[in-house]
Amino acid sequence: MPALIPENAFETDAPEGTLGAEEELWLADPQSLKLANGAQKILADAPKGHYTGELIDCEIESNAGVHAEPASVLDDLVSRRRYLFGEVERLGRVLGTSGTHPVGDWREQEIIDQPHYKRLEDKLGWLIKRNNTFALHTHYAVRGREKAIYLYNRLREYVPHMLALSVNSPFWQGEITDMQSSRILIFSRSIHRAGMPDPLNSWDEYAGYVDYAVRSGAIHKLGEIWWDVRPAPQIGTVELRACDAQTEPWRTGALLALTAALCGVLSEEYESGEKKPIRPSREIEENKWSAQRYGLKRDFVDHDSHESIPARKVLETWLEDLESRTEWDLSQVTRILDEPTGADRQLEVWRETNSTVEVARDIAERTRASVEGY
Repeated sequence: MPALIPENAFETDAPEGTLGAEEELWLADPQSLKLANGAQKILADAPKGHYTGELIDCEIESNAGVHAEPASVLDDLVSRRRYLFGEVERLGRVLGTSGTHPVGDWREQEIIDQPHYKRLEDKLGWLIKRNNTFALHTHYAVRGREKAIYLYNRLREYVPHMLALSVNSPFWQGEITDMQSSRILIFSRSIHRAGMPDPLNSWDEYAGYVDYAVRSGAIHKLGEIWWDVRPAPQIGTVELRACDAQTEPWRTGALLALTAALCGVLSEEYESGEKKPIRPSREIEENKWSAQRYGLKRDFVDHDSHESIPARKVLETWLEDLESRTEWDLSQVTRILDEPTGADRQLEVWRETNSTVEVARDIAERTRASVEGY
């Protein structure tokens, strides 16, 4: 099998700290608001590199370019949304984005005609077919292999924090799941090589795992490792995959700024030699579960004292510390703490209308309105 890790992975002259992102969006029928095909038709004529297909023909991934600042990444994503609005109107569709689609039925979706996804369909069967989920992924460029592994290890601890701030999927198949993030339930809790990864002791340990997965035939590309945090040696970044897709761009911008600030602080931590403990996955999972289930409304466990502390207080303290150590503006992250989450908004619409279709309509309308007002 060909090597999947480039020989110069994390050892190029590319600048450290540049940022990128992908967001996944859904297409729906304007009358029923059910998920509807059309992504492959859009991709056929779309600008090269701006979009990719993602498993099902009602889903499209928007890819930002590489930028030095979070705001520039966000500008890219918003411009990509504007293009998609023109395309979906031509196809008689509406566009929206949220961690899951409130009424989408996975049994009605068509796997896109690409060898990669047909292979996954054959391997994972029912599990991959039901994976109708939509995420936001953020990237931070790193120079140095061991440094990349250190950031990977440390970022794992903050997966619950990123998830709690981004919860935007309380519905699945037309039902309230009692989860603030049903996406996590459907994706990372059911598919192997997804979710919270174990810590790695070194770059060689990571490379050894990739070699094991490739030689065994378990994977054919690095993208088949779906961890919440993962090295991306083919592009020289560490990738955070914890967040639900965000309906409003300002929330996406906040999470991009947070990624830049957090990774910058961890990078300085590594360079200073004052490395912090690497937390075991079993402890991080406790907080991830709380974020998945309750968002910002319950407790996180403090890793040092083992005491339960309100999640909101944990995040406020964390942000204060980050703000004192970074030049990035985190005011929009504070705004997330001051406003209802995306999941809260969806549940509010459902309580007012008693209709998951109206929840989907509201998401689509807010997706459009947020771009028009950007």
